[in-house]
Amino acid sequence: MIHVPRHATTFSLFVSDEETAREGAQELAARGHTLVRVAPASGSGWRIASLDEGPYPDEDETWWTAAEDRVVTELAVDLGADLGRSVAHPETARRFFPEGEAVCDRTVEQVRDTRISAFSRIPARASRPAVVHDLGNPEPPEGPTGEPVVLRGLDDVDWAALTGAYGPADEVPDILRGLAANDEEWDEAIDEYFSTVVHQDTCYDCTPETVRFLVQLARAPQLSPVYRLDLLIHLTYIATIDPVPPTGEAGSDEAATCQAITDHLPELLALWPDASAAARAWLIVLAALRPAADRLPDFQEFRRQVDGPSPALDLALALVSGDDDAVLDLTLAAASWDEQVSAMLETPIPLRVRHLKILSHLALTELTPAN
Repeated sequence: MIHVPRHATTFSLFVSDEETAREGAQELAARGHTLVRVAPASGSGWRIASLDEGPYPDEDETWWTAAEDRVVTELAVDLGADLGRSVAHPETARRFFPEGEAVCDRTVEQVRDTRISAFSRIPARASRPAVVHDLGNPEPPEGPTGEPVVLRGLDDVDWAALTGAYGPADEVPDILRGLAANDEEWDEAIDEYFSTVVHQDTCYDCTPETVRFLVQLARAPQLSPVYRLDLLIHLTYIATIDPVPPTGEAGSDEAATCQAITDHLPELLALWPDASAAARAWLIVLAALRPAADRLPDFQEFRRQVDGPSPALDLALALVSGDDDAVLDLTLAAASWDEQVSAMLETPIPLRVRHLKILSHLALTELTPAN
């Protein structure tokens, strides 16, 4: 059923010259964008402003909005344009739409056939695999033991010589001690860690230094199992902000942090024999950072015991085993039902890095508690 979305998207493409601006504007008009204008940009160059008000082939707004965003992003790359976007109710979007020479100004009804034709080459969302396992909702433990963990070597690091999000990292040891307290203040300590040490997907030169202490925590027998699982999830997330290819070198604080986590993988995987099912799932995901065959039979046996589909575990196993054909099939399959995977597949980064980011996304979706 043809559907008009509740929100409209305004795209702004900044290009070098008028000819390129008019070429891009015509492309967007041909896709059925309702309002398209061109104008000289402030400073230099030209701006294309384009409004996507729909309609879409059906009510799956998230899917079709993401699909259109990918098309416009690809156009921006072809034009050598800087791309910006904003979302608002259609009336608001039109009221604040940038001034300029109108290439077209039409209603949603007037662009209906053009719009649906433009989407005819994009398949609708496929059915998401029905996950029946409960690895994302493990049984909660009775509670933290309350017995603190002693972090070896914490005072040997010159934290004041390192930097965090707000300057010198001299407060980082207290944040790590807060985690090591192994008590009901865990969530607050995690929040402080992600405010100071890893802030909005940004790492600092202090971040890789913290990894060995997080690994010490994860391996401490007295650590509450729920906190250990939390650490494995966070380590996966941090490691895939800017993952390092197996033969690559760290070129950023994010990549250096990934490298530190990868270097400590043997210690983390040593948790396997006594780990819970939920923790084992995350250990398999982490193992994809550095393919190795030594624990692959254990991983495969674990997967056989997990009922039903598991896109995250299957992709992790394909990466661990180096099965490139399976990785391709699994990521393409996920892209047919997850718009974020579709966008990640088109990101201009090394292929394995792309796959690790997709794995992290799928794992966070499948293997964490549903909200």
